[in-house]
Amino acid sequence: MSDDLKNIQIPTLNRFLALNGVSKLSLSALNNPLRLLIFQSILKQNKKILYITPNEQNALKFQKDLENFCEIEAKIFPSQEINFYDDVEKNYYIYQEQINVLLGSYDVVLAPIRSLFEKFATRNFYEKNSFKIKVNEDVDYQKLIKSLSKLGYRRTTSVVDTSEFSVRGDILDIYTLDKNPVRIEFFGDTVEDIRYFDPKTQRSYEKVNEITIYPLYKFLPDENTIEDFKQKLLKQAKNTDNEIACDIYNQICEKINESGYFDGIEYYQSYLTNSLYCPLDYFKDYVVIFDESSQIFAKFENLDKDFCEQYQKEVSSNLKLPLIELNHTKYEEFVREIKKFKTIGFDNFLDDDYDKLIEFETSLAPIFSSDIDEISAYIKNNLKNNRKIFICTDYPKRIKEILSEQEIFSNNVTIKPSLSFGGGIVDFDDNFETPKGRYIFLSDKELFNKRSKDVTVRKYFKNKQSQDYIDSINDIKEGEYVVHSIHGVGIYKGLTKQEIDGAKKDYLEIEFANSDKLFMPAEQINLLYRYRGSGSIKPKLSKMGGSAWEATKSKAKAEVELIAQDLLELYAKRQMSQGIAFEPDTTWQFEMEDAFEYTETPDQMKAIIDTKADMEAARPMDRLICADVGFGKTEIAIRAIFKAVMSGKQAALIAPTTILALQHYQTIFERFKPFSVRVELMSRFRSAKEQKQIVKEINEGSVDVVIGTHRLLGDDIQFKNLGLLVIDEEHKFGVKHKEKLKKYRENIDILAMSATPIPRTLNMALSGIKDLSVINTPPKNRLSVKTYVGEFNEAYLKNAINHEIQRDGQVFYLYNRVETIYQFRDYLSSIVPNVRIAVAHGQMKDGELERIMYEFANKEYDLLLCTTIIESGLDISNANTIIIHDSDRFGLAQLYQLRGRVGRSDRQAYCYCFYKKSKELTPDAYKRLNAIKDFESLGSGYHIALRDIEIRGVGNILGSKQHGHMVNVGFDTYCNLLEECVNELKANKSKDPYAKEKIKKPQNAVVDINVTAYIPDEWVGGYEQKMLEYKRLSDVKNAAELDNVVLGFKDRFSKLPQSVENLIKLIKLRLIAEQNNVSMIRETLDNIRIYTQFNEREWMYLKRKIDFSITKYFKFTNPPKSAPQTKGILLMNKDNLNFDEIFNILTDLFYYISKVVSEFKIQN
Repeated sequence: MSDDLKNIQIPTLNRFLALNGVSKLSLSALNNPLRLLIFQSILKQNKKILYITPNEQNALKFQKDLENFCEIEAKIFPSQEINFYDDVEKNYYIYQEQINVLLGSYDVVLAPIRSLFEKFATRNFYEKNSFKIKVNEDVDYQKLIKSLSKLGYRRTTSVVDTSEFSVRGDILDIYTLDKNPVRIEFFGDTVEDIRYFDPKTQRSYEKVNEITIYPLYKFLPDENTIEDFKQKLLKQAKNTDNEIACDIYNQICEKINESGYFDGIEYYQSYLTNSLYCPLDYFKDYVVIFDESSQIFAKFENLDKDFCEQYQKEVSSNLKLPLIELNHTKYEEFVREIKKFKTIGFDNFLDDDYDKLIEFETSLAPIFSSDIDEISAYIKNNLKNNRKIFICTDYPKRIKEILSEQEIFSNNVTIKPSLSFGGGIVDFDDNFETPKGRYIFLSDKELFNKRSKDVTVRKYFKNKQSQDYIDSINDIKEGEYVVHSIHGVGIYKGLTKQEIDGAKKDYLEIEFANSDKLFMPAEQINLLYRYRGSGSIKPKLSKMGGSAWEATKSKAKAEVELIAQDLLELYAKRQMSQGIAFEPDTTWQFEMEDAFEYTETPDQMKAIIDTKADMEAARPMDRLICADVGFGKTEIAIRAIFKAVMSGKQAALIAPTTILALQHYQTIFERFKPFSVRVELMSRFRSAKEQKQIVKEINEGSVDVVIGTHRLLGDDIQFKNLGLLVIDEEHKFGVKHKEKLKKYRENIDILAMSATPIPRTLNMALSGIKDLSVINTPPKNRLSVKTYVGEFNEAYLKNAINHEIQRDGQVFYLYNRVETIYQFRDYLSSIVPNVRIAVAHGQMKDGELERIMYEFANKEYDLLLCTTIIESGLDISNANTIIIHDSDRFGLAQLYQLRGRVGRSDRQAYCYCFYKKSKELTPDAYKRLNAIKDFESLGSGYHIALRDIEIRGVGNILGSKQHGHMVNVGFDTYCNLLEECVNELKANKSKDPYAKEKIKKPQNAVVDINVTAYIPDEWVGGYEQKMLEYKRLSDVKNAAELDNVVLGFKDRFSKLPQSVENLIKLIKLRLIAEQNNVSMIRETLDNIRIYTQFNEREWMYLKRKIDFSITKYFKFTNPPKSAPQTKGILLMNKDNLNFDEIFNILTDLFYYISKVVSEFKIQN
């Protein structure tokens, strides 16, 4: 920024700021650049600013503009976005940021109006009731644990979310109001170490010297306050004089007796404390600026009325007891508090209620809509008149290129980052001491007519990412079917600890046919899968020890071989084809990608890199991008399309529905605006005449990118130079359309996208024969959608709609009956009369549906009453509540897709699944609704996909309709067989003489030695955690992975107990056995038996190469006929040997065997 703008002087404003006492100043006719400059001027006078905005979006955008334009750091004081009388739980991430802002000292705080309704305790309360913990200081450990409960923290087995803490021996994990949870390690009562840890991996990564633990509530109940609380409640219940009030009182007493705190206790905060105040109390030395004064006061008054009505409704409905004092700041209190401040109004119109009025000379800049000639002429003309121009853009390289092409070289043109609220013209007149003259500020809004997107950059939200293998273990519940890789299908009966000959171990109990039972050591849990076959067919239990299971697997493998053969032939054919080798990334490509407003996730970035590598290769690309709803598939397609256009090729995107095609068109059109890329839409949203013209231009090559439905597959469309075809949700197209799409695959690049996630086991099986990118990681700051299932209830419906509208959001209401949809609209209008309702369905006239969707996206409506046309791909970040009418009529996958229409920003989203009152649900509908509620966390699409596979088989994914054998062996075994077949077929065709040996998977070795080896409950903190740790141990494939798990144990659970040390040694023996082709090490009464793959002659050779101090313990014997996979058994004499000695001898033996075998291979 030029020096004259850095030192802007407004004498009237400076005099106002210098006045003692309170006063009011109104500044009118301000455009966005001047607002920013006034902020800068006020800060130069050493004043702090509290800027009150009508909503959080305005605050987020202005924060971005302050940072980009003035390099001013501003903090947002966020709102909980809840009704203070609902049962919606508080978001601790938001509370954390609220406390950080209140207790901090920031020059600029931006406060959306809703944030000022919530009451807070005094600064003294937080400082008095928080405490610091420092390394090397003494803390009463037991007292600290008790104190955490009093501060509102909940004790759990493992810490993954704010407000949780866990205790494991000398280690305390706690998630305070900090950016990350911390792990505190004690030695007695001395703090030895404090370190941050990752809640996903549970591993620590950074040491800190001290932490501060703040209370989670605005009050601290102790014995006295709790008793006083109960007495006040009892008095209120008696005054209310009805039985329901007494029931409510009894329920509250029961909850508070259990834990001191309970969900919903904050509703009764006025019974527990009388020291809660409006947050304005924290900003006494700030200048208050209103973003449109009249709007702020009117909105505060209206929200106050809404909250009061909600409170009255709760009390009159006997849902809650009356309060001593309301939980929110009343309008009258807000007005009273504001009068204590020096205030400035940023007002569009002059306001007579102010002490001083200043009207500035500003105007809007013209809109150029990417017309390069108009832009350059305007800039040249203003430079001739000696005016200074600031170009604020996300595309600085593109702008420099335009200026250079138009021969515009001037020191009076400055390029800066883009402005969310746009630019404008400022005439620095007599109101200013400096500078003087006309300054022009052009943003992307003026240059390219780009709409400002909603900003979603809150850094204080975190997400909990679902982890496939963890969930798969916790999915195995007692009484459910499982598949044992050796013995087949059984029923899991639970985890049991047994002591045999003085040795304790944990065993998984599995029941097979004829009530035969297997007690499997828990560390062998990697041999076990949850059975997934078909929901309607119960699997037949396998016989233990028989050959039937191997025969069943063989039949399944024969079927899988055919599928693998087809896939490999297709893959080989594609590898040999000649395609288009696209150009490497250009400068424009980098700039277009830099304008992406989010941070790419690791999976997304890998998919982008792999897609570009495919495009630059000479063979045709055929890649499938597979991801959960809202995980970032479209961005990969956008980058691939732009790359194709930059290489001089046409690109097309085909979608199954008109709404989805329109969504893609609007997104791509906006992104490509600054780059002179011609983007068109082909669907019924275009008239016949328009379509005819677009077809002509596609065939001539003047259209660079076309987005459409199956209309793009019409015979009249003959692309002049098509290089890339993107197919969205191909499985939703009909058979004829799929056949046409197949023809394109022969010589152009294909990028397919699917919102049906592929389970990990199937992904592994397909890797190497199908170009597949799987995106597992959700976008940063994404929150899971809170889901409610229940009977239709008008009161709940009104609350759901009003809650979203009060926070300036929008609502989808899914009503799938076109014939009565307008009657239902009238009903909604009668219960929520102030809500602007639009109707959208597939039978609307051409143009009308497009208009409605466009206007809803532009926030001209609050609620969209619609059919399932919104099911696929619709992305409106401001719509964060969806209500599904008659939800029992929808399939599980469909419910999941519908829920995915919301929660696509960093705001908390809600899904309400209603069904008819008093309707008896069918068993299947009950299961579906239960599942949609259970599968609430991010990434749950994988569970939905697995459940779908249980019902329909894997036919659609693999291109085969036969899945009978999958039902017999279970989905995971089926996928493992597929992977095995693919690798074998590839090895058979390979020219590498060692190919077959390379693909051999190490056999799952079984180590069964009689020693106490288990994970103690008290060491890890419970059954689920214990099962997870057994799974971690059983999954390790080599010594490095085992070392990593052990490091994690020491980090999370402190010193290893002897039983865990022994368990790790058993795992080490398993790894060594697998590396040496040993299938089993088993202890018997007389000896320890090692089942090997060498015969007696080979053993004699090995024996000569190994030290006698080791071989003296071993004797060779031939295996029985019942062990056909074994060539020889070593019998180890165990007399007078303890476990550690046995472990050392076996480790040495395998070390020498491995060494001798390696030397032999080198010599030969």
